[in-house]
Amino acid sequence: MSKVLIVDNAKPDIDLLRGLLAEAGAEARVCQDSEAAWRFIRDCNDEYAAAFVLWDITELAFAETLALLRRRWPDTAVIVMFEELTAELATRVSSMGARDVLEKPLDAEHIRDYLRELLSVPVADSPLLARLGEKIHGRSPSLMAALRRLARVIPHADSEVLLLGESGTGKELFARAIHELGPNSNGPLVTAHVSAIPENLFESHMFGHEKGSFTGAIERHLGYFERAREGTLLLDEIGDLAPSSQAKLLRVIQEKTFSRVGGDRQIQFKARLVCATNINLAEAVRLETFRLDLFQRINTETIRVPPLRDRHGDVELLALHFLNSFRGVRPVSFARETLTILRSYHFPGNVRELENIIESAINACQSEVIRPLHLPLENIREMFPVVATAQEPSSTGDDHQHPPPELLNELKRMLPDAWLRMSYRDASSPYIQAFDRVYLRKMLDSHRGNITRASAAAGLDQKTFRKRWRDAGLAPLNEEDQ
Repeated sequence: MSKVLIVDNAKPDIDLLRGLLAEAGAEARVCQDSEAAWRFIRDCNDEYAAAFVLWDITELAFAETLALLRRRWPDTAVIVMFEELTAELATRVSSMGARDVLEKPLDAEHIRDYLRELLSVPVADSPLLARLGEKIHGRSPSLMAALRRLARVIPHADSEVLLLGESGTGKELFARAIHELGPNSNGPLVTAHVSAIPENLFESHMFGHEKGSFTGAIERHLGYFERAREGTLLLDEIGDLAPSSQAKLLRVIQEKTFSRVGGDRQIQFKARLVCATNINLAEAVRLETFRLDLFQRINTETIRVPPLRDRHGDVELLALHFLNSFRGVRPVSFARETLTILRSYHFPGNVRELENIIESAINACQSEVIRPLHLPLENIREMFPVVATAQEPSSTGDDHQHPPPELLNELKRMLPDAWLRMSYRDASSPYIQAFDRVYLRKMLDSHRGNITRASAAAGLDQKTFRKRWRDAGLAPLNEEDQ
């Protein structure tokens, strides 16, 4: 039986996790504060499969607990839970060894799926996972969780796969990996964008038709199901399918046979079926716009493809990958400030948008360095008006990265005599607050009081910007300055 540690003091969340862990056949141990958790981890001889730890950024004890846990149980999956999650915090705990992050309130259905993934047989050393890493670039915890599930699904050709994710996240890339690395790779990969098929022509497009079966059918036509043969059929945008088409599709998936329009011969469907959608199908079922029986039939194996904004740390890796793909033999690289902007951008169009941005920037760049002014999107320029409209620098000096010696000497003089006996937080807090009072005020002024633009230009999300503003003792922000 797997053992899971819960470090939390919220009874509803503890009860939820404990109950779902019991469903998954796991034993839960609860510690309600960091001190109890520290003692338990120190004294326990059994290694735990996972640990759900509530992170309180104001308490150093939680960081110490996390560090001890990594030392004592190096193979334990650490999942850090946040009351308010920011990209900065997610990056911070990931660098400390956390496998993943969750934001409260916890959703029961999501956690149930998450535990099923978390407590299943690990495939970290699987050759298949390594090959997936060559096809799908990224190392973020959310992407790796999806790839681990993908590695378990690929070998089973008789299981339908449902890919869920926003537009542009790479669902077709996942489908291509399922096909190319799976047992059906010798057959073709056929993609049908079902939302583009007129309802009255659905059967003809999907299952084919015989010559003369209707007006305009001047010859026999093979549909997507028949063209897939023994390969893989991807039904993209299946959530947009009309109700009448859903019923026809369900029958074929259940019976594994179909006939062309106007034909009598039953044709066996032998391809692997992969469905993809950016729609929440469970919600569509509740709203009765998607059939429950069809959802249950295609929901055999579900993989959620994470949006780029949740793939902390992958933006720079993907940007460099696309740069290498598009630049050809040109020696082109990114300026540091360009990568800063890309890391701070929220990418509503996900990976596809990032790919288009890099291709456009390379075309716009006539030198060897891609700078912010080469980025194509107006919304990026609006988010970073000062940086994005800056001219090419006349030199490549990094003087602003190195404080002048007189400032360092003054700082040494200002530090109290007892500063070495103080914690880093207590010693540095007054100086950080003084910096924040000047920096945040100037940043907001330079963006005419617009908090959205100022926080984006500072590389902070709005919650963090507002918190640092309050901690610096500045006057309350005007909530209307968005």
